[in-house]
Amino acid sequence: MDTQTASLDLRWLYSQGQLKLREILPTAAPFDVIQISELVDPTDFISPNSVVLSVGIAFADTPENLRAWAHRLAAAGVIAIGFGSGLTFPQVPQTLIDASHHLGLGLFEVPREIPFISITSAVRDEQTRRAGRLQQELLIEQERLNSIAISGGIDALCRYTAEFLNGAVAIVDSDGRVASSTTTDSLDAVPQTHNRILGSSKAFTENNTYGLIHRMTRYGDRHHVLSVQMSTRPTDQHRALIRHCAGLADILLQRPEAMRHREIEVKSLAISLLLGRTDDPATIHRVFADITDASGNIRPIIITGNTPQPVKKALSQVAAALYKQERALAHLKLDDSTELLFLRGSRSVENIVQLFGAATTGIRLCIGLPTQVEKIDKKLIRELTTTAKSLPLGTHAEPRDASLLWLNNPELRRILKSRSRDTYDRLLDHDHTNHTELAPTLVAFTQHGGHIGETAKELGIHRHTVRTRMTRIEEICEINLHDPLTRAELLLVIATKEVGVDKQ
Repeated sequence: MDTQTASLDLRWLYSQGQLKLREILPTAAPFDVIQISELVDPTDFISPNSVVLSVGIAFADTPENLRAWAHRLAAAGVIAIGFGSGLTFPQVPQTLIDASHHLGLGLFEVPREIPFISITSAVRDEQTRRAGRLQQELLIEQERLNSIAISGGIDALCRYTAEFLNGAVAIVDSDGRVASSTTTDSLDAVPQTHNRILGSSKAFTENNTYGLIHRMTRYGDRHHVLSVQMSTRPTDQHRALIRHCAGLADILLQRPEAMRHREIEVKSLAISLLLGRTDDPATIHRVFADITDASGNIRPIIITGNTPQPVKKALSQVAAALYKQERALAHLKLDDSTELLFLRGSRSVENIVQLFGAATTGIRLCIGLPTQVEKIDKKLIRELTTTAKSLPLGTHAEPRDASLLWLNNPELRRILKSRSRDTYDRLLDHDHTNHTELAPTLVAFTQHGGHIGETAKELGIHRHTVRTRMTRIEEICEINLHDPLTRAELLLVIATKEVGVDKQ
């Protein structure tokens, strides 16, 4: 990243009390560098906008030549002279004072006890400090541009950049079409691009304004240019911000192209499924490329809760964690409180649980084995869902926890489905009609082994409310919830309750 030498003025230099400098002739001109020279003609070694320090050794016998020396310094771009007294001359010679006054140069006296190196060191340290501050400010502005590009798009990006530069910004493609343009006062960056679209990046001065053309990345036979027009000369910080803006604009402009390719792939897969072709792994792998690992595997994960809210909270937590890793969340809603997630197959169980953070307390997790995309089917999802729904709240099952797969026996599922119609389904219908919450209460009650206190704590209600609901559930379902076998049966019914992927 480029940084510009921080300019200083003599007022700052005089304010450094330890240097004991005495101003003789003032000047408001800023300086970029401070140099020491004892040459009669130092012209070839002088930088523009500089301050020269000297004790006048070369003019010890000819002080009248200080006049010509001052003229040569002014012609080389010097803005001020610091003259050391007490060594060659007891004080600053009047000849030098008169010449400096005539030439408009600043002039100050350096006492003999102050070494010149202390002055140059003070200037260097201050310039380093200011340059560091400018660089930090630039990094902050670049981060702000990142946020603006994400939230506001290319127009917001150009508007903010133009405001920061106090100029005009435009983005034009190689055919002359304007993608975005922001004008400021009488400045307009579009006209200056007409003869420069096909050229390389360049800076130029035109009609007392400063222009800059930044050629952006070519894709296909097209490219864009970022055009900037300012009334003041751009600094190195300005140029760095312009390059950053161009990079962000490149991403925003090319994103639709990438999205069109992805849309074509998704539509191709949809056509394959419509025609009954499920043997097209190439298209499937392209579509799922962002969430598969190097071996083409993904991990199917079921998250379920007693109510939709903790599931939504868990999804938000995972989405935020993945975003920090520049990954996207792929998920499918199976019912109001059950979601199917896909993560990269290379993720460990421990890593996956960490993604959920504190949100795990309100859900159940069943994490499947790394599986080829084309092998993800209804049967696998049903098995994971059955396992998830049988877990205590706030726990997770790993791929090796297959002890409940016997629940997928077709005959057993038929029996449990029939039993659900007589019990759990009645509660669902009653809740829907009467806007009650009996079904979630039964779920929590059975999963906590019939413990009233734990059920009340999970649902955030009073124990008396739980008892009242239990009585009403017993009436509707015609069951005895004090019977542990009945509670066990209902737990199996709830665990195998059909979800979206199981419906025909």
